[in-house]
Amino acid sequence: MSEPWRRLPALSLKQIQYFVTLAELRSFTGTAHRLAISQPALSSALRQIESVLGGKLVNRTAQSVTLTEQGLAILPYAERMLNIAHNTFDDMQQIMAQGGDGTLRIGLIPSVSTLLFPAVPELLATRFPSMRVEFHDLTNDRLLIELEKGAIDFGLGSLDSSVPPQIESYPLLEDPFVVVMRKDDPLADAHHLPWRHLSRRPIAMFQKGNGSRLVNSLIESHRLSLDIAYRVDFQETLYGLVRSRLALAILPELYTSTLNDDELTIVHLQQPELTRTVAMLRTPSPFRSPQTEQCFQYLLQAFRDRVK
Repeated sequence: MSEPWRRLPALSLKQIQYFVTLAELRSFTGTAHRLAISQPALSSALRQIESVLGGKLVNRTAQSVTLTEQGLAILPYAERMLNIAHNTFDDMQQIMAQGGDGTLRIGLIPSVSTLLFPAVPELLATRFPSMRVEFHDLTNDRLLIELEKGAIDFGLGSLDSSVPPQIESYPLLEDPFVVVMRKDDPLADAHHLPWRHLSRRPIAMFQKGNGSRLVNSLIESHRLSLDIAYRVDFQETLYGLVRSRLALAILPELYTSTLNDDELTIVHLQQPELTRTVAMLRTPSPFRSPQTEQCFQYLLQAFRDRVK
């Protein structure tokens, strides 16, 4: 941690906020209106940021506002600084008004909710009774973005090549891919099913996320002939397609932990086996409080004990 007396650059959080908002809206008029300031004040603040940082951040023409290469490069850092400032100020206000240890912000992808609920909130309430806890339901891609921006303290997600190198990962378990089908399907009696047996059968998958990327990579690398007939956003849509005999659904097994349907069954896929790694994720941060670090280490051990 930097020494508190160390001289800071002549920039305010408000000026950082002006730049981040301008980067989002790409309009001086819209940014000035949203922040309730004049356009000259906005322009002056931007010039001061550029002067302190030593480079041009924005290209402005009569028709458009674009970020320079340097502006694009510093934007994630500015967003992170702003989010940390907002969260820290909220924590300080909460501590002053109510006491306690501030807020712990946990992001999670929907399929891992069974690892969290109902046990984890009860564990945290018992071990850290003065800590307020928020749970943010996110896609895996969004989880990584929110981590980098400092909007959440840590997350429960899955690993693939899209995870930036600056994200710290703590693997918990391997989650195998399965196929969900009707119990009266000719393939339903198998305990394990080679991928090639799904050829010429309509397949339904999630449209987005790293699960889709992992399956697509497997199809390409093993030259599988699969008919991906449906790409959807929601789990219930997948199951609906299966119930209607329109498709078989491929997804990670953790998604099926709450499946309670007498018409459907789950079969593991093999040859090759495909899994995704579920992990706790966070960014290195000098702003992490001792309470947040204690919560992280406590939950990491609790998850690992549970997985065993």
